[in-house]
Amino acid sequence: MTVYQTSSTLTPLLELREISILLAEDDISIRTHISRMLSPVCRELFTAANGRDALELFRTEMPDLVISDISMPILNGIDLARQIKLERPHVPIIIVSSHGDSEHLMQAISLHLEGYLIKPLNVQKLFSCLQQQATILKSRRQSLEQSRLLSGVNMAIQYLLSADANQDAVDFALQEMAKAARADKIFLYSYQQSQLNKTELLLISAFAGGEMVLRFLDGADADLPDLPYIDRWHALLAQGKAISGPRSAFPHDERQVLDAMRLRSALLTPIFEAGNLWGFACLGDMHRERPWSEAEISMVMTAARGLGSFMGRLKLEEERREAKRSLELANIQWRETFDTIPDLVMVLDTSHQIVNINKAARQRLGIGESGASSLTGPCYLHVHGASHPPEGCPHNALLNDHQPHESEIYIQHLNSYFHISVNPTFDRDGKLAGAVHVARDITRRREMEDRLRYLNTHDEMTQLYNRAFFEAEVEQLEKGRLAPLSVVIADLDGLKKANDCSGHEYGDGLIRAAADLLRELFRADDVIARIGGDEFAVLLKGVGEDELSIILTRAREILATGTRRSEHGLLVRFSMGAASTAVPSRLQEVIRAADMAMYEDKRTRKQIEDAMLTRRMTDLTSPSGCTNV
Repeated sequence: MTVYQTSSTLTPLLELREISILLAEDDISIRTHISRMLSPVCRELFTAANGRDALELFRTEMPDLVISDISMPILNGIDLARQIKLERPHVPIIIVSSHGDSEHLMQAISLHLEGYLIKPLNVQKLFSCLQQQATILKSRRQSLEQSRLLSGVNMAIQYLLSADANQDAVDFALQEMAKAARADKIFLYSYQQSQLNKTELLLISAFAGGEMVLRFLDGADADLPDLPYIDRWHALLAQGKAISGPRSAFPHDERQVLDAMRLRSALLTPIFEAGNLWGFACLGDMHRERPWSEAEISMVMTAARGLGSFMGRLKLEEERREAKRSLELANIQWRETFDTIPDLVMVLDTSHQIVNINKAARQRLGIGESGASSLTGPCYLHVHGASHPPEGCPHNALLNDHQPHESEIYIQHLNSYFHISVNPTFDRDGKLAGAVHVARDITRRREMEDRLRYLNTHDEMTQLYNRAFFEAEVEQLEKGRLAPLSVVIADLDGLKKANDCSGHEYGDGLIRAAADLLRELFRADDVIARIGGDEFAVLLKGVGEDELSIILTRAREILATGTRRSEHGLLVRFSMGAASTAVPSRLQEVIRAADMAMYEDKRTRKQIEDAMLTRRMTDLTSPSGCTNV
């Protein structure tokens, strides 16, 4: 496989740095060359010299994207791609093919892979394809993260809404906050005034690895000193601001505190009660220094607002009513956050009924707040306009295994493609309560993918099929039983003269006019392809010698009228040859015979034109050698 680099410097999108790539290529020099280009710009690169090793790496390293050559030993690229799609259907695969791999190319097209690159490999096209897939992967991750966070915060709010004001409800909410943010530990601290009128921190609850440790740290952290009061933290938290970041982002003295807590990253969110700073929730990551995303901070802050209503163990009915009002306000704030999400978000119960739905989903589905269009009936009635769940419904799959699911489907009722991600929600007893659905409209992306597939099989100038598709179709027909088969080879006359005398603009116009004429001459289901600069081929399925003769006679009659011209007025003329067979396996011989017939037609027409030119010159010359006037 030859690699052509169109530019000495390539500037990939930042999204490439967030993905891991598996490269399967048996040619060591090409594998090394591509590795040197990809290693600096992607998060991680894995390489394999054959399909079997690539499949093992795919299963152990779980890459985000796969680039594979088709022709490899032990396990070829098509079988590798097929197995990958069985195990992880949403992993994008870019396949590399050549004209000699036409059969494999057709198999790759039938697998609906995300990218097809033809040898020799153009680096600019490779990076363009990688950038597109990296953008799609980033969008999918954001969608899954939103679904996960919404599920966690929804559960935290529901615990606090449904429970009587007690510490158990707070503990359940804390666990859901930690799960949503994928934190290893979560601590709940309260600011207290000591007898000396100094502000101190009191540990209220702590969870490690998702398990409550009785409002104290587990045995591994039993010697942890009390968390000191830190002025900077109190000042920022009192302003309603969150404090977050990896250990390296904190001042030196605060790093020592994180070290004592055995945290490599921390997120602190303020908790207010009756308008005053009550304390804060501290989420920690013990294994990696990571930044906390804006979505994580926003969702945890929303849950923390609900927590503030429960602090203090309310005893009087009036205080409890006030706590409920505050919690309802937190729920409204959560609803406002919920409604700002542009994706379609729904919370469903186990019977497909919609419990919660955001503004974008209401508008897209035409669901009103009240009246005839209000939220009644199951989700599939509103989404699909159907009386039962569709085949492959991800919510049905979740109800069966209680696991997250995602899929890409076309929803005819909405005339759009969507990426659907569903995450389960559980009640306090661990019983499945339903799921959070996030649907992202990917119609534009699917149109781009369809366009990419089209360009890999069509000639861009004429919109006819290209040589690679034609050769792949020939190979398929040779192995089949469809007969008879006929082939027409047509060579466009005068293209070189048009390019040389008038420029390539005129030549290109002549090529497009020739393609339009071929569409008129042949049937819609005939395979018409541009197989060279001025050479075209037509595969006629089910057409024998007699019908082919009629088609050619009509074609030559139309050409003889001299009425078909390009947009610049150039006459469209073809030299044509054709042949038929009743034996599909001899199709290559038929193509050669049609090609020879075309060249014979070209020679015959040239002889006729030369004779006519000689006769005209003779007529213009008198017997004495003087020119007639």
